[in-house]
Amino acid sequence: MSKIKKLLVVESPTKAKTIKGYLGKDFDVVASKGHIKDLPENKFGVSIKQGFKPYYIILPGKKKVVQEIQQKAKVSQEVFIGSDPDREGEAIAQHVKEVINKTDRKKNVKRVLFFEITKEEVKNAINNPQEIDINKVNAQQARRILDRIVGYMVSPVLWRILRKGLSAGRVQTVALRLICEREKERERFKPETYFLIKALFEKDGQKFEALLKTKGKLKDKTIVEDIKSKLPGLTGIVETFKKDKKFITPYPPYKTSTLQQDASQKLGFTPKRTMQLAQELYEGVNIQGERKGLITYMRTDSVRISEKAINTIRKVIKDKFGSELLPLKPRKFKEKKIQIQGAHEAIRPTYPTITPSDIQNEIKKELFKLYNLIWKRALASQARSAEEEHSKATIKVGQYIFEAQGKKVLFPGFYKILDYSPNYKQLPEMKPGDQIKLIDLSIEEKQTEPPARYTEATLIKALEANGVGRPSTYAPTLSTLYQRKYIIKQKSSLVPTELGMLVYEILIPRFKEIFDVEFTARMEEMLDKVENGEMTKEELLEQFYSRFKIELDNFVRESKSIKKELEVTEENCPICGAPLVIRWSKYGKFLACSKYPECKYTRPLEMEVAEGIKCPVCGKDMILREGRTGRFYTCIDYPRCPGTLPYTTGVKCPECGGDLIERKNKRGQIFYACSNYPKCKFTLSNKPVPIKCPKCGFNFLVVHKKGRKELYKCIKCNSIFTKEELENG
Repeated sequence: MSKIKKLLVVESPTKAKTIKGYLGKDFDVVASKGHIKDLPENKFGVSIKQGFKPYYIILPGKKKVVQEIQQKAKVSQEVFIGSDPDREGEAIAQHVKEVINKTDRKKNVKRVLFFEITKEEVKNAINNPQEIDINKVNAQQARRILDRIVGYMVSPVLWRILRKGLSAGRVQTVALRLICEREKERERFKPETYFLIKALFEKDGQKFEALLKTKGKLKDKTIVEDIKSKLPGLTGIVETFKKDKKFITPYPPYKTSTLQQDASQKLGFTPKRTMQLAQELYEGVNIQGERKGLITYMRTDSVRISEKAINTIRKVIKDKFGSELLPLKPRKFKEKKIQIQGAHEAIRPTYPTITPSDIQNEIKKELFKLYNLIWKRALASQARSAEEEHSKATIKVGQYIFEAQGKKVLFPGFYKILDYSPNYKQLPEMKPGDQIKLIDLSIEEKQTEPPARYTEATLIKALEANGVGRPSTYAPTLSTLYQRKYIIKQKSSLVPTELGMLVYEILIPRFKEIFDVEFTARMEEMLDKVENGEMTKEELLEQFYSRFKIELDNFVRESKSIKKELEVTEENCPICGAPLVIRWSKYGKFLACSKYPECKYTRPLEMEVAEGIKCPVCGKDMILREGRTGRFYTCIDYPRCPGTLPYTTGVKCPECGGDLIERKNKRGQIFYACSNYPKCKFTLSNKPVPIKCPKCGFNFLVVHKKGRKELYKCIKCNSIFTKEELENG
């Protein structure tokens, strides 16, 4: 290998590619491709007796990467490690240093921090290297060990009670708890009907609405009707009219949690997708033939922007939006948390002069949308406040008082940068004593609403508000809840599944402290103390484990009785007569013989008998089941009778005449294929329905979704029909 002057190790190939372009021929830049070491997957990997000593191994598939780093480090005069500037990045740096020093003990390895991937900042970091922050490494290790203790000690007990593949997590279970407890609140909620009386007034040709003021909610409709009957024909008299000028301060620039929330609400991105896209923008994209990192580091709790960046942003505001949008002084936002590292900034554009429109046609659509969000928010944070006029009037009609409110924008300020135009209703000018014409009265019946289910955005907000987790944990926590099928998304709401609710009901009463919201938040504070050097990781782990072990031992002792309580049924096995018990698989609940494996009888808990389909072996009824490759029918006497049939759609294949049957791919997505596969390879992604196309006569239509509407489409002539059109011919 030829002599290399300097070596830089980063964790991402994309980041390596961008930085290589900045550093030139003096440097070789190699990627570790994430962590190179971790706790073993198939073992606990932590010796509690030896003071919570972790046993790290080179990850499978990373041996060649490690060898490459070691070989290149050996022939390099200087070695730098530029992994991400957070706890995970510091742990990667430590492990890279360890493998380098294993083959070359004297090699001096330096740590460099890139908070933005720009030529100036990369070179500045290289010229100002530092030592690896061992306190950060310890904090990351402590979190990793905490999560390993909970995951590897609680999950196997869950497996014994329910089924393999389930998991409990220190932060994950607390997030599930919030979702389940909100669902229980909704179940307990009893809606109440109440009524609003609205008046429509007119003043100087302008109409406006006002609500009847009441001490409490009006719940008696007869009283409401009585009030309404007394008012027609009366004139309103203005009692008070007030106008106030309000200054609306812009939001601070994004931090991780607020970016994930806004990207979810405004762009429909999942937190996981938001972070993937933000990582791309941070590590570098091709702009006019040059790779540039477009945003600062995306995992941050800070809303601070450097003075240099503020000055650039103010210049961009002046040039593009006019000097009237600039406040006299740069705006600074207060940090809510004490644990904010001085070098960390908010998420902002690294080149504020590069507007979203400049690069719209050079980067993929999703990246553009996220960059647009970040760029506008950062610029708006340094713009002048918006000015609004808020008006309020009280109008007396007979003995009743109505209240009307209005708003209007006097100066748009930062609204102009955000392209935001508030849809306000204004009140006409009035003064006390003015007579106002009453045009109409209406009664609006309403119901009290249960607390709203969490969305991804509001759950992240709740986790942050409660101090549970950190920026790097929100996206993976949600991903795990989806993967374990503990929650599903209905429209935008997070709803616990039956399995998720069951896991919650098993764990929370038995781990009252460990999965408590406040306790989990205190653990985050203690991890911060480890990072600050105020506490050792061993002290933290000992404090946690001493409490955890008590609850774990009780859980293990109770596990058999919990399992029996969940399993018991009053049915007997039709094959051997033994009691049937409830079991769980990844497809849901089913009934099984308690004498398994001697007797292998099983059937779905809620048995769906197929109409008009009989077993091809014995002629008995068939029932619908769920399997790895999709739904299928088995004999009601299965496994005594092995008769099975595929789940058919009732539609014939247009190519060979075989049945179109439902199938499931490796990712769990349903599709429809010919029963004569592999001879016939005809497939559909949309569900076929046995309705002939009214236009061309093709032998079936497919379900075609457009937004919330369900339409029907012909795959031959592409005609689209509504259900009503098909019913009416």
